[in-house]
Amino acid sequence: MKFLIKLILVSFIGTIAMFGALGSENEWPGLIVAISVWVWFIYSLSKPKERNTDQTIRKLERRNEELLRELERRGH
Repeated sequence: MKFLIKLILVSFIGTIAMFGALGSENEWPGLIVAISVWVWFIYSLSKPKERNTDQTIRKLERRNEELLRELERRGH
């Protein structure tokens, strides 16, 4: 749902900025706004969803230790 909201918002802002750029003498501000909005959109999609907090890292370390213990018990 967030994706669709972002996509609609970026499309709207980009379209308005491009029409503004085409209709004015100095088109650079409109082009910069349109391109920067799309760059922000792509960047927001490529960011990792979850940050590795200390708790998450500790949880993963505990899982790895438990897995290693289990493998040692089996004799591998």
